[in-house]
Amino acid sequence: MLPNSFTPSFLKQLELFTLRSRRAYLGTRQGGHLSPKRGHGIEFSDYRQYELGDNPRWIDWGVYARTERLYVRRYQEEENLSVLILLDTSASMTNPAADRKWERAKEIAVALGYVALISQDTVFAAPLGNSVVPSYYGPRAIHSLGKFLHEVGLARLQDKPISFPQEVQRAAARVRFPGMSIVISDFLMPLADIRSAINALLAKNLDVTAIQILGDSDFHPFQGMEEFHAIDSETGEEMEISSSGDSAYRYDHLLRTHTQNIQKYCASRGVRFSQLSGTEDLSKVLLSSLTKTGLLS
Repeated sequence: MLPNSFTPSFLKQLELFTLRSRRAYLGTRQGGHLSPKRGHGIEFSDYRQYELGDNPRWIDWGVYARTERLYVRRYQEEENLSVLILLDTSASMTNPAADRKWERAKEIAVALGYVALISQDTVFAAPLGNSVVPSYYGPRAIHSLGKFLHEVGLARLQDKPISFPQEVQRAAARVRFPGMSIVISDFLMPLADIRSAINALLAKNLDVTAIQILGDSDFHPFQGMEEFHAIDSETGEEMEISSSGDSAYRYDHLLRTHTQNIQKYCASRGVRFSQLSGTEDLSKVLLSSLTKTGLLS
């Protein structure tokens, strides 16, 4: 089951994209990404002297005409890539529902998953807190991926408190071959937890991208209200808050500081970072925000 936004025209649009890893990884089968291996692929690498047993077809006769020495062309192999997509299932991703953070997270996961599947990559879907991390291969698997994430939404995993860094580490342990990792979350948690989670992915030699999804209520929680009773969706802690005075200013300052700290940390560790809105047009998200980070091309 695919999201409603996945029309035939949108799927054709996705087929024009490619996931871009910043490093070459060994794959398990032929695919669309450059591999550290040298062989007889498509991408020219360099020359080496001809050795007894080499296939004569790979001799560069133009070089022989100039140097009277036999050289063979070497090419960089193209193999598939492991792509681990992690989705934050904590309660803040679904509260309030009008922010559509969880729905947008699933849409992005399916969209990026489809782009990877087209390139013959292996996609691992990891909603945090879920005991199963299924893998998918081949473009037709987009339907299985969409159905799995839809059923995760129905199961409401967010009703069960999770440890973000522990669940990220557990999901990363399921991937046998290093590759890309994409974390989709609102990242409304202590910075120490975010650092710990990203460190766990980097320790697995993964090329990490962090996608932060925020809703209107995250940016403007005091809009249209003077006083209200607030409940922390993660901890259940309750508090009476007044929007008068400097409360709105302090909140805005704290949110901006938190996001800037995440950006700075990601930049220091070579992690791509992008901030998106839960209600922003999905095509715009792909064409603008994620292409600017270099994740898509």
